[in-house]
Amino acid sequence: SLSGRPAVSLLYGVTGSGKTSVYMSVIDKVLDEGKSVIVMVPEIGLTPQTISLFCKRYGGDIAVFHSALSIRERLEQWKRVKKGKAKIIIGTRSAVFAPVENVGLIIIDEEQEHTYKSEQTPRYNAIDVAKFRAVYNKCLLLLASATPSVESYAAAQSGKYELCTLSKRYGNAVLPEVITVDMRTAEKAQGSKALSLTLFEALKENFENGRQSILLINRRGFHTFAACNACSEVICCPHCSISMTYHNANNRLMCHYCGYSVPFSSVCPECGENAVRYSGFGTQKIEDELAALLPDAKIVRMDTDSTSGKNSHEKLLDSFSKGEYDIMIGTQMVAKGLNFPNVTLVGVVSVDQQLYNDDFRSLEKTFSLLTQVVGRSGRGELEGRAIIQTLTPENEIIRLAAKQDYNEFFNTEIRLRKALVYPPYCDLCIIGFVGENETVVKSAARETLDLLKNFVSDEFKGEKIIVLGPMPARVAKISEKFRYRIIGNQTILKRFMYGISWTVVQKA
Repeated sequence: SLSGRPAVSLLYGVTGSGKTSVYMSVIDKVLDEGKSVIVMVPEIGLTPQTISLFCKRYGGDIAVFHSALSIRERLEQWKRVKKGKAKIIIGTRSAVFAPVENVGLIIIDEEQEHTYKSEQTPRYNAIDVAKFRAVYNKCLLLLASATPSVESYAAAQSGKYELCTLSKRYGNAVLPEVITVDMRTAEKAQGSKALSLTLFEALKENFENGRQSILLINRRGFHTFAACNACSEVICCPHCSISMTYHNANNRLMCHYCGYSVPFSSVCPECGENAVRYSGFGTQKIEDELAALLPDAKIVRMDTDSTSGKNSHEKLLDSFSKGEYDIMIGTQMVAKGLNFPNVTLVGVVSVDQQLYNDDFRSLEKTFSLLTQVVGRSGRGELEGRAIIQTLTPENEIIRLAAKQDYNEFFNTEIRLRKALVYPPYCDLCIIGFVGENETVVKSAARETLDLLKNFVSDEFKGEKIIVLGPMPARVAKISEKFRYRIIGNQTILKRFMYGISWTVVQKA
């Protein structure tokens, strides 16, 4: 694949199989040819560990690109790359635009992650940009993951991509034992509403043995919602159609979409009764419960709230790596790519909300998240364990993730995708409508659907076309703006939108 032909390779390897060692082996060959390398990771939190590994091997020939850098730092890194002083570029999705002319290799780690798609203007998919650069520079694009996206693995199976597989963990490391706890019947740890006795005793044993643990709870905050016992009203953000989350650090209810916040109160704003109850749990709640259950353990929390400061990711991960903390609690940012040899226990506090999300990729995302976080355990010489708490232990996705059986998951998921005509059997496109007047937004969406029907009857007469909507977005209102959408075939909707745009230009 390094012979000058443009190519895409998919490196599929189980967690801890040594994919980073493969990267470095290929990078060595590219650098020997006098060419440069771009390495992308999905989260800012993964850049410090990646940079540390690469600096030990390649010294100072490294540049870094991600959104946490100041404007001055970004400019300095850009100039270093432009002048040829850095041969290896490491960063998040923005690294794909690094001003490198002699690119010999592009690596995209955890290629299945949605963070490679920019949801802000300009909207782009870094993987698509990387494919273009690979063809333009006639270099290799290496996609890598322990849980590849269904689309990428299907492309590899069909021969469109080259498939390379690492089926075993590196060295003497073995995959961890996985225990599933049924939270419908499980006994809770004393004084806890979120932790089962099984998970707590495992955490206690690990702590007493001098080992480290990681806990995943994919919700930040203390309580995840508040409701009135008198009138049953849920306390929601006045500007967004989403419930408020309680944060005990500042004793306020906060909206995670627009940032609106109000002081904590047990008085209902609707009926005035002193009957507001707070329910659910997030990372702050788990941290609070564990601090009471294991007062001698040193606990660190890693989520958006605790990592908002400059270089906070690096400081927290470095401290945990040095053994300054016994337990790390975090959202999905602790689930991927991290390598801590002393971590021998991983706990998943709850996975059901992710599993039953209204996204056709919810099964894929849940399988990936579980597989990745389970893979953080037992990566060194010591054997690891993983404990998954769930209300649906019989779910097939949880069973397959516990087995780390990607092939069986893929075979099940690809049949479902084919039956429902989902990617990779089609490309989906969303037309979004956003405005402050819900009636106008809904009307615009309906009128667009009527125009689309007329367009389809002329251009694609006789063909079967699936278009869904118009429908409200999952969060129907954000920052006083209502959101509707139409979903359909990408090729058709793009041609339709181009026609609409051209009609508007002609009228103007």
